[in-house]
Formats: sequence, structure tokens, C-alpha cells
Amino acid sequence: MNHIDEVHTTKNQVVYATIGAFDGVHIGHQHLVRSMVKQAQKNSARSLVITFHPHPAVLLRSLSLPFYITTPPEKQSIFYELGVDFVLDLKFTKKMSGMDPDQFMDMILDQFPINQLWLGKDFALGKKRSGNLTVLREIGKKKGFSIIDCPHVEDVNGKISSSEIRNWIINGNFPPTTRALNRYYSLEGKVIYGDARGRKIGFPTANLKVWEGKLLPKPGVYATWITIDNKTLPSVTNVGIRPTFESTDTTPQVEVHILDFDEDIYKKQVQLHFIENIRIEKKFNSIDELINQIQRDARRAEEILNNVKKQTGLFT
Repeated sequence: MNHIDEVHTTKNQVVYATIGAFDGVHIGHQHLVRSMVKQAQKNSARSLVITFHPHPAVLLRSLSLPFYITTPPEKQSIFYELGVDFVLDLKFTKKMSGMDPDQFMDMILDQFPINQLWLGKDFALGKKRSGNLTVLREIGKKKGFSIIDCPHVEDVNGKISSSEIRNWIINGNFPPTTRALNRYYSLEGKVIYGDARGRKIGFPTANLKVWEGKLLPKPGVYATWITIDNKTLPSVTNVGIRPTFESTDTTPQVEVHILDFDEDIYKKQVQLHFIENIRIEKKFNSIDELINQIQRDARRAEEILNNVKKQTGLFT
């Protein structure tokens, strides 16, 4: 896969493309991209994903962070797993949002000879979302590309959507999140120094510095896998403010206790995969009571992890 930060000339190639914010790259997105890649490979064409950062909704509705299911590098990595040849990651601006569909497509077509444009049935681009499939088909007739529309992927509640997945993540509801993403929800971050309170009570933790735009689940304790130096290990993770210690810090912290592990991983970049919520965060009456609960949490995490896939990428 070639990651392209700006519009980049790719002449003399037949290109099949898709366009979207693709936050999460959930199973609906994956179905569309897999279908496009398969057809491109069959026809000796190249495949291109055109995506945006920031998310149009974040810019145009002034949405606050955290918001994102995936960081831009995470999205690119997933597209790579799906077999995409090129990713065009456009910086989304208010000027871009005001483009007519013709203008936007001209900007892309000047650099990429797109033959087919693969889109979801409710897709729209351009000023006031005026570039729906009907409009884009007419533009395509003039400019030499066809529209391939893909059906939505649905679960028992209907269409899979990024907004629904965000709600599941925020509420710590990971089984449906896993099914909708076709992978475990993950956080990537550097291990930083904490206050060593966990080590002092016999449960050392890795404190993660996570991108501020990335969604965190509600305060609680979670069964997790953690990947360090390409090794994936069982862990139990606390997300929250540690009320038992009377901290004045109201910013949620991500603290990972790796089961049966005692190595120095300070400053290492790790990936944390959320499997299941064990309990909500609560204040305990004493440190001994907290220690007893952490022991139970660790046993419960081990039980959960013994019955799920030890996997870091897409399941299929």
C-alpha cells in the first residue's frame, strides 16, 4: 500500500476508488473495500481509498474530542490488510466542504484516472451533500467513470454505523463493538511513568499516553490483550480516575496490569485490545479491599481471555 498525504499523480493506470471518512473501518466499510479490491485485482486495475482528516463532522459541527474510533495511521493499516494499493489522506477543510461535486471530482480526476467509483447507497459529497449517487452518475458520464453502489451491511438492529459503534465504546460494551469492527477495539500509546501506586500494592501497571482524539470507554475494569514488541499478552486494564486514592486529577487514565509479567517497558509503544468489561470503577474503603478486588479482577480477566481469540488484526 502507498500512503499519499497529498494529491499525487498516478498516470497511465486504471484506478478503482472509493471515498469516505471511514472512521472505524467497520464491517460495512470492509465489505465495500474488499469488493472493490477483488474486482480491481481481477481486472488488473489499482485500488484507491480517498479518506479525510479531520472527520467532516468534527470540523463542520465543531464536535469536541475525543471522537475517533481510529487514528489516521490505524485506518491506513486496516486498508493495507484489506489489500488496497493507494490511500489518499486528504486534509479536510471548510473550503473543501464548500466545493461543488464537479469541483471535487475534477480535483481528484486531475491526478487519478478513476474508472470506477465504489460507494455506499447513501453516500454524498460536496457542498450541502449535493453530490449523491444520482448526481455523481451524471458527472461520471461526462468525465469517464462509472458508479458501483454497494448495499449496507446490517446487524439485527439494522445498518452498521460508526455512530452506533462510538456509543458502544463509550459505554464499554465491547462484544458488539468487536463484531461490528471485525477486530478488537484498540488503543495505541506510549508507556509513561505514573505514580507507581500499583507497584507499591503488588500490581505494577503500564500507564499509557493515548492520543486525545481517541475514544475511551467509561471508567471501569476491562479484560484486555496488550501487544508489546510483537508479543500479545493477557492483561487487565483500569480506565478512570482511581477514586480510592483520592486523586484530584479528573482526566481518565489508562493503566494496564499485565498478567504474570515483570519487565521494564517504559517508553515503549504498545497496543491495547479491549475484550470485555469486568466491572465499573468504584471507590473502596481501604487499600486491602482494593487489593482483594484487583486479585478477583485479574482472575476474571484470565478466564475471559482463555476463551477468546488472541488476535491483533482483522478476524477474517
